[in-house]
Amino acid sequence: MALKLYNTLTRQIEEFKPTDPRAVKMYTCGPTVYGPAHIGNLRTFVVSDWLKRTLVWNNYNVKAVMNITDVDDKTIKGAQTASKPLLEFTKEYEKLFLADLEKLNVLPPNELTHATEYVSQMISLVQELLEKGFAYRTEDGVYFSVAKFSNYGQLAKLSPNTAQTISRIQADEYDKDAVTDFALWKFWQENDGDVSWDAPFGKGRPGWHIECSAMIRATLGDTIDIHLGGSDLVFPHHTNEIAQSEAATGQTLSRYWIHTAFVNMAGGKMAKSDGNIVTLNEVEKKGYSPLAYRFWLLSAHYRTHANFTWEALEAAATGYKNLLARVYDLSQASENKTTTPNEKYLAEFSVAINNDLNLPQTLATVWHLLKTNDLPPAEQLATILKMDEVLGLDLIQATVPIEIPSEVQALAAEREVARQNGDWSLADELRRQIEALDWYLLDSPTGPQLRKK
Repeated sequence: MALKLYNTLTRQIEEFKPTDPRAVKMYTCGPTVYGPAHIGNLRTFVVSDWLKRTLVWNNYNVKAVMNITDVDDKTIKGAQTASKPLLEFTKEYEKLFLADLEKLNVLPPNELTHATEYVSQMISLVQELLEKGFAYRTEDGVYFSVAKFSNYGQLAKLSPNTAQTISRIQADEYDKDAVTDFALWKFWQENDGDVSWDAPFGKGRPGWHIECSAMIRATLGDTIDIHLGGSDLVFPHHTNEIAQSEAATGQTLSRYWIHTAFVNMAGGKMAKSDGNIVTLNEVEKKGYSPLAYRFWLLSAHYRTHANFTWEALEAAATGYKNLLARVYDLSQASENKTTTPNEKYLAEFSVAINNDLNLPQTLATVWHLLKTNDLPPAEQLATILKMDEVLGLDLIQATVPIEIPSEVQALAAEREVARQNGDWSLADELRRQIEALDWYLLDSPTGPQLRKK
């Protein structure tokens, strides 16, 4: 089955046909590093990882680029509040973000770009828009003229009535119902401190939207295959990216636009501005593996809002541990035999993942394979590990022998005696002691198995 993806631009599921199968160009809008990312933010990057793995699964070569926004309104304000130089401030949060991605087993992009490293390209792009008449200079900056770009708002499906009233705004983010001439370049003001660059049209700094356009053009060219980001970026950010890029180049910016839905919490969108967030660090402090969160994300389609609760994560953690236990049992029963994956189940998996990344169905395929149990253990194991090349749950860890400290082994043995004697209170207490030592128990058909957290 050919890979099909939902394209936000057309609001349809389309067969994916890259410009050049030998080099699929993919860009993911990265984080603005002014605070720790929350698990809602991180969903976008896990989905981006699943998409990249799916492209590789379909034998495409992929050049994936992701940006770090290290200069904008929020980062400048955050650095000033913290009394730190801008790049020192942003590097702290970039480091935390990249550590979160590693914990979630997200493959690193082929290229990680920083906005501050591409300011010269941004200046050139602004100058080009000025020369072509799509931009104009004011007392506080250089603005893009929305009225000059005939297809403005196509991605966001803005109505003609909305587009008729145009104002001007300097802020990076604004009312979702507003259509505005947006800032490409902001002239230096006192509250910018020492954050500024010299440009032919005036000393200042880039607007947020121009950053991605310049970085895409510099790393991937005028037209890319896939542009991915959170659904909150459709307007204004991605809408403005299209306008300024296509006005400058005369070429389509991206052929496919992929957007992930929100992670909601207590009925509302998880957002820093509302103080309604959970970080991956908090997930770990409560004793959950980051990969349990990745496993939980498999339960909902990426275009469907996911409602986070700690109870839901607990259920996912249990499911993930059970999956690891089954993989462990298969590895033990395989007796180190190697074999090729089963084509029937791989085909079933391909149908699911190629149907607009139907991740819940891919997981159902894994459980179907395990429950049907119609293959030799070695073949089951090889098939599941092949599927995990896309799922990215690091299931191989369950097949690797681990040296277990004697203290942990003794607690596990004591717990097993308590279970056999029906002393469930003691058994639960011993389990807690084991977990406090960064280990946990998998209750598998062959008996409890100890695994490192």
